[in-house]
Order: sequence, then C-alpha cells, then structure tokens
Amino acid sequence: MWLTPGRARAYSEIFGLFGWVLFLLMLLQPYWNTRQASGPPFGDFISFWAASKQVLTGHLADVYNASKHHLVELAEFPELSFGDVAFFYPPTFLLTCIPLALLPVRLSASVWLAGAGIAFVCAIRRILPQSWALLPIVAFPGAVVDVTNGQNGLLTGALLGWGAVLLPRRPFMAGLCLGCLVIKPQMLVAAPVVLLCARQWRAVAGGMVSGAGLIGASWLAFGSGAWAGFFRMSHSARETFERGYVSFWKMQSVFTSVRLLHGGVVVAYIVQITATVLVLAMVGWACFRVTQRKASLRFQGECAPEIILMITALPFCTPFLLDYDLACLAFPVAWLLVQARGSDWLPGEKFILFLAYIYLFGARLMGLMTHICPTPVIASALLLLVMRRVLPDEFAKAGARLAAVFRRGDSLAGLK
Repeated sequence: MWLTPGRARAYSEIFGLFGWVLFLLMLLQPYWNTRQASGPPFGDFISFWAASKQVLTGHLADVYNASKHHLVELAEFPELSFGDVAFFYPPTFLLTCIPLALLPVRLSASVWLAGAGIAFVCAIRRILPQSWALLPIVAFPGAVVDVTNGQNGLLTGALLGWGAVLLPRRPFMAGLCLGCLVIKPQMLVAAPVVLLCARQWRAVAGGMVSGAGLIGASWLAFGSGAWAGFFRMSHSARETFERGYVSFWKMQSVFTSVRLLHGGVVVAYIVQITATVLVLAMVGWACFRVTQRKASLRFQGECAPEIILMITALPFCTPFLLDYDLACLAFPVAWLLVQARGSDWLPGEKFILFLAYIYLFGARLMGLMTHICPTPVIASALLLLVMRRVLPDEFAKAGARLAAVFRRGDSLAGLK
C-alpha cells in the first residue's frame, strides 16, 4: 500500500509546517504591508472580543446591533479595513465571551485559542495516546483553519470529543459536555437522536442539566432583551446567509453545495432537509442496533462509537457550516485509525481517512475555483466507514443486497 506509516508521518509534518507557517505569515502581514486592506489578527475573534467589550462597558443591548458592534471593532483596529464581523451567537455563547476584553485582543485571542486547543488535543490523546500520534494531531488542518480564523471550532470539537471519551464510563459527565453545545446550537442537532436511540438516559440528563443551566444563567445575566436581540439578529443572519453575503465557497454544508451549483434557495433547503433526515435516521438506527448488540460488539479503546457516529453526521445537520466547524472530524478519523490498527485495514479505508485528514486545507479554494464543495462527498464516505466499523455484519448484509440488486438489473438488461 502506498500510504505507509512513514509516509503518513511525513505528510503530517509537511501539512503541519505549511499550515502553521502560513498562519504566522498571516499574523505578521499587517506589520509589513500597512497599505493593503486587511483584517484584524485572528480573524473572527474580534467579534467575540468586541461583544465582551460592550458587555463590560455597560452596552449589552448593542451586542446584537450590527452597526454599533462593528464600531467597537473598528475602534480597536482603526488602521485596518475589514467588513462587519457581526455577533450571530446566542447569549449562552456570550457568557463565555465576557472576560475576553479584560486582555488586549492579541493576548486574549492567544489565551482563548490555546485553552480550547489544549482541551481539544487532550480529548484526542485519550483516543490516540501513542507518542507518534501527537504530531499528526497538532498538524491536523482543521485545527490550523480554526486558529487562523480565530473561531470556536476547537471549543465545540473539544466538547464533542470529551463527550465521546467520557460516555462509556461517565455518561452524566459526557452529557454535561454535550449540553454545553447550546453555545452553538447547530452543533447539537444530532445529539438528541443519538442519545435517545442509544438509550443513554444519564447522558440525556447531563445534557439537560448543562444546557438548561447555561440558558438560565444567560437569562439571569443578560435578561430577556439579549435573547430578543439574538432572535432579531438570527433573522438577519438567515438573510445574509441565503443571499450569499457570506460567500458560498467558504461554506461546507449540503445547502451551500447546491447553491454553488446555482440551485435556488428552495431547492437547496429541500436537499438539505432530505439529507439531514436520512442521515439522522441512519445514525439513529445504528445507535439503536449498537445498544441492542452491545454484549457482542468489541471496539478498540474506550471511546463511545455512538458519539463518533454523531460527530460524523454533523456535516449534514445544518445549512450554516464553515470549515473551522469541522475540526471535530478529527475524532472519527482518530477512532477509525485505532480500530484499523487493532485489526486489519478494510478496503478503501486508508485513502478515505487520508482525504478526510487533509481536505480542509483546500476546501474553500476548491469551492471558489470549481463551484464544487467536497465536504458532503468526503463526509458521506467517512460516515460509511464508521458505519462499517460499528455494525460490520449489517453493513455486509446491506452490501450483499445491493450487489444482488445490481446483478438482477444486469440480468434484465441482458434479456432485453
């Protein structure tokens, strides 16, 4: 096989070096090229920092006023030229942003991203504790993309990863982690289906406690006005998204895949909803079967396959999805690697894992140049790999039935 362990490590070194050097150059660019219009360092983090500044200075109501929010951003970076980085997040996420403006932007972003990054890496290290795995984890393109954008993909990825790691032994704690995803609700769509179908009642209870706790805390801290402002802003965000004000080639969802191919908004929503329902039905059924056959199934490591299925389904569960949101795909990739090392590599597994590992570096560029979004295709292949590992007997039977259908079709064609 061409993808040997040595080559895999070498590719990880190359991608890691390329990604982190590119990130460093992006940070330094404003210092040597002040004439060129550019954005603030760490990209979207300026929105989180500005929201914190507004709360700390007593202007909470202005967080969900796009023009006033942008004035705070411009006041911090008057020498730069960049578009409005609006705050589209619920008050639950605003809770996490409160202390950010206590530090200067660059230092605050460094602390924020380092903290989320450490939690993210520690979760993956629970799945892949081997010393050789540290470099590929740190070099993972999804992590580089998130840090470059100054976004929260590592934070949400860490919550998902710890949910997967903790579920087998501490389901209530796992639920607490998953419930915290109310800070970014679109990342939580698959969780109720998976936990209910897997009959993980303690995890459901934990999720309700942390989710309701964060919602209640945000209500007490900010009042109903913040939630009203968020819902008004959500309407604006939907219009911004549907009209392509956030370029479709930056997005990675099924919806934007259709829009890139010049499909209309209604058609895109129909395809998106259909994909979401089908994937959730498939993942829910798989979790139900895993629960039924738990005594006979054996997996390498102590990571819950149900949450791995949930993470792998996420690319199909929301129309608003960017590449930094997909840092969480590191967990199914790591889990599949552990299963393969504990048994044998299955056909096509190495190649698909390799694609899933590297593609986020070029996802936006491919969308821009070809009007094709790679995420639904690669995510579908990754989901099938996970399904094949989770339920090998059912997968083999389904493959045999499909092959029989094709053979029957070829026979009928021959008769004609």
